[in-house]
Amino acid sequence: MRRDTQIINNGKKAGGRFSDIGFHPATPRYQHWVLGLYFFALVLCPLGFVGMGAAHSDVDPEIAEVTAELADQPNNVKLLLRRGQLYRFNGKFSDSLQDLNQAWQLDPDNRKVALARCRTLMALGYDHEAEPVLDQYLQDEAGASRVVALVERAHLYARTNRADLALVDFSEALDFYPTVELYIERGHLQEELGQLAAAAAGYREGLNHLRHASILRRELIRVETAQGHYPEALTLIDEELTSAAVKTEWYLRRAAVLAAMGQTETADKAHALALAEANRAFAKRPTALHRVARAKVYQAMGQLEAAKEDLRLAVEKAPRFTEAQDLLKKLEAQ
Repeated sequence: MRRDTQIINNGKKAGGRFSDIGFHPATPRYQHWVLGLYFFALVLCPLGFVGMGAAHSDVDPEIAEVTAELADQPNNVKLLLRRGQLYRFNGKFSDSLQDLNQAWQLDPDNRKVALARCRTLMALGYDHEAEPVLDQYLQDEAGASRVVALVERAHLYARTNRADLALVDFSEALDFYPTVELYIERGHLQEELGQLAAAAAGYREGLNHLRHASILRRELIRVETAQGHYPEALTLIDEELTSAAVKTEWYLRRAAVLAAMGQTETADKAHALALAEANRAFAKRPTALHRVARAKVYQAMGQLEAAKEDLRLAVEKAPRFTEAQDLLKKLEAQ
């Protein structure tokens, strides 16, 4: 299980590995731990994904190990399943499908093989072949072990313009296992459909389950503001201000809401508080991250030269800090 706990940053395309290795945990505690890893991998990057293969060497040591075993046991379903999963993890989807097809032919009733094969088909873009497999799997599966397949099918539905069905699957998955990532995925889909009230209700539901999930509060503040529900947004911001160790971001959000309400003078005071907080954090730890935070305050206050200077110094200190680079390019283009 050593490699199975690694974070995978292509969850939507090929999924996490925990269900590949055997999604039949013995205890609820183990189940929640593994599911948490899956969903962390599944939506992180709020919400963009890159090819997995680039993160791994061309010859995975585990693939080589399983291949050696298969030389002596070419029809071993467990080994074919394992190597097929490893191939998919490494972005070698055609090789994965070849192994999983062989395993499926040898044991067509093996549910682990069926789901793994389905996920590789989806990674290859063969949604039309994967969908009936998922449907059959979900028809026969009960309980929390449905979650992985539900999320995969929700992604399939969303890709194929059946958002209403995707929302149903996301909601059922959340009933079994409420996670920040799933709440965000469902909420973003609702927002794309213009269902802002439903998205806000979903984020609030998530906060009821996961009270310390600041990212859900950010999403809810954004949606409430978009709907013109300014008092509600300010209440949420003030809740974060009471507990946040560094308050810069929340003062900035408060200023933005107040500005949207037309309360310019009060918004200016919130900007001043944000700058004071950014200076305090930077004095305590003069990192590139805190320079970028202060640059965002300067940007919001219209002090673009000061913002660019902080960003240049941040890039100089941390050349691979892409957020600093991107913001600097944006400001220099203005």
